[in-house]
Amino acid sequence: MKFTLGFLLTLAVFSSSLHAQTREKDRDTVLLGFSTTAVAMTAWGIARWDWFQHSPKFKREGWFGADTHAGGADKTGHFYMSYALADLLLWDFRRQGVSKPEKKAALTALATMTLLEIGDATSSKYGFSLEDLIADAGGVLASWVLAKNPHLDDLIDIRMEYWPSAGFDLTEDAASDYSGMRHLIALRADAIPRLSKTPLRFLELQTGYYTRGFRSFDRPLENGPERHVYLGVGISLPTVFKHNSAAKTIFSYLQPPNLNISTSYRFQD
Repeated sequence: MKFTLGFLLTLAVFSSSLHAQTREKDRDTVLLGFSTTAVAMTAWGIARWDWFQHSPKFKREGWFGADTHAGGADKTGHFYMSYALADLLLWDFRRQGVSKPEKKAALTALATMTLLEIGDATSSKYGFSLEDLIADAGGVLASWVLAKNPHLDDLIDIRMEYWPSAGFDLTEDAASDYSGMRHLIALRADAIPRLSKTPLRFLELQTGYYTRGFRSFDRPLENGPERHVYLGVGISLPTVFKHNSAAKTIFSYLQPPNLNISTSYRFQD
């Protein structure tokens, strides 16, 4: 009970902060954004992660070690999810004319991700993870920094690549199918003035992190679970679809597989 009340108090602080900084005509938009994302996340947590079925607990998960449950892919996943959520809220707040939308989107996203950790604290699988919350804060901060610096926003995309892993089926949780994911940062040549008028503008430098074989439903790998960083050159689909705003937006956040030439480094256990 003390655990739950303590973190509800944290949410109240977030809410109070948003309330103090928000004009009355903006308040409904901000609260609706938080309520919508919080309800959706809570529904998923109850359905897939057995939220609210166990006594709250903290859990020290570690970062990118071979002894963690996803080899650190869950941390890059939290970073990406928080970043994408903050950007989605920012798009909505700007569309509705909310004042200081960057700050309010960041705070709203962080409040939602804090709620996720509260729910995880009551799950048999997880627990409240400080490491997850730090990764969440990093993703929110990335969204805020890029939103405040348009040239950086044109240059940098943060994306997820996903193709269902070999052991995954529909009875499992797709949001935790880390063996099918790669989280990456792309540096787009079309944002560099000297390259923006040349054919090289359709290329980008990509770097990312991924793991394989850590989840219980993964098919065993010959040499055990793997952790990789990679570097590659790929086709910049946001540049290819620059004049199609919907496709440009989609490919700024989602990376189709096999559109790059890359080399990877595997960490040894």
